[in-house]
Amino acid sequence: MSKNSSTNKASDPAAMMRVVARVVFTAAVVWLVYFLRGNVYFRLYPAAVCAAALTAFVVSSFRTPLVEVIARQRGEVLDEAGRKYCRRVNRAWILFMSVHLSLSVASVFAPLGVWAFYNGFLSYLLIGSMFFGEWIVRRRIRRRAVE
Repeated sequence: MSKNSSTNKASDPAAMMRVVARVVFTAAVVWLVYFLRGNVYFRLYPAAVCAAALTAFVVSSFRTPLVEVIARQRGEVLDEAGRKYCRRVNRAWILFMSVHLSLSVASVFAPLGVWAFYNGFLSYLLIGSMFFGEWIVRRRIRRRAVE
């Protein structure tokens, strides 16, 4: 067993932050389910999925950003500028998912039609726009690097 694997994980600030985030999120969901009753279970599903995605981006920002992992899995060879770009895109997704999560949770309190419009249409349009916008920016950056 190596010396690094036997270190106390409780002293790792990032690990503690992940534990605290999970506890706070779980407590918030339990509170919402207990106090809201009715069809809140299915109305909270999009928020839970968004929270899971947000958590993945946030946790990865303490290690190798999720965007960089995906780029490497696609066969990209990243230099320092590429890794820096991936970190920026990862932060952009964290910001986007934070706003999206807030709107998704807020829509739980709105009439069913508003909830359905946001979570069944507009959120997909926004996520697609985020992907498309990042793709356009990435192409422009690559084009400049070649010139």
